[in-house]
Amino acid sequence: MALKALIFDFDGLMVDTEQSIFDAYCEIFAEHDAVLPLSTWEGIIGSTGHRDRIFVDLEQQIGRAVDRDELRERARQEHHGISSQLPAVDGVAAQIADAQRLRLALGVASSSTMQWVHGHLRRLGLIHHFQSLCTREDVTEVKPDPEIYALAASRLGVEPHEAVALEDSPNGIASAKAAGLFCVAIPNPLTANMSLDAADMLVPTLTALSLDDISVRLRD
Repeated sequence: MALKALIFDFDGLMVDTEQSIFDAYCEIFAEHDAVLPLSTWEGIIGSTGHRDRIFVDLEQQIGRAVDRDELRERARQEHHGISSQLPAVDGVAAQIADAQRLRLALGVASSSTMQWVHGHLRRLGLIHHFQSLCTREDVTEVKPDPEIYALAASRLGVEPHEAVALEDSPNGIASAKAAGLFCVAIPNPLTANMSLDAADMLVPTLTALSLDDISVRLRD
């Protein structure tokens, strides 16, 4: 089959926003003499609704309820402040250019909000390259559910098997594969030690990815 579209995850793949939100919550746990294990965070990377899950963990560790809204807002402000200064991950611009050379349609499939994704892509001067942005407002269920990738392919006018997803987490990989896409795993610092074996291909960085190689593989 011919490769017709390339669909990017956003957080942790295009911009390393994963580290700052994890660090913000680690600080909150430390202030309460508790520890946020990476193993707890791993299960929610690439999805959403994680704030409630980690507050359950925090409250169980300290044996009392906390003001979740106040702590959530503190984490959000710190995260947004740091993320607003972050560059695109090395290789993002090169992969966009390579996809355009191959005449591939370009999309984003993210469990974050449209405001978040659109805002960062506009800030980085990348927004005009993408024909479609699919975010959590567009679907009933976010990753690992396949809905967002199925929608992203549909909006780009391709069948799922004609698209490649670039992902950095088990939840994202599960979503892409369940939707029928070929999935390339590209770990970020937080997901580097997770099991990404469910992906069709694993490459260490975006700069190491060859769309020509993937195109040949999909034609075979």
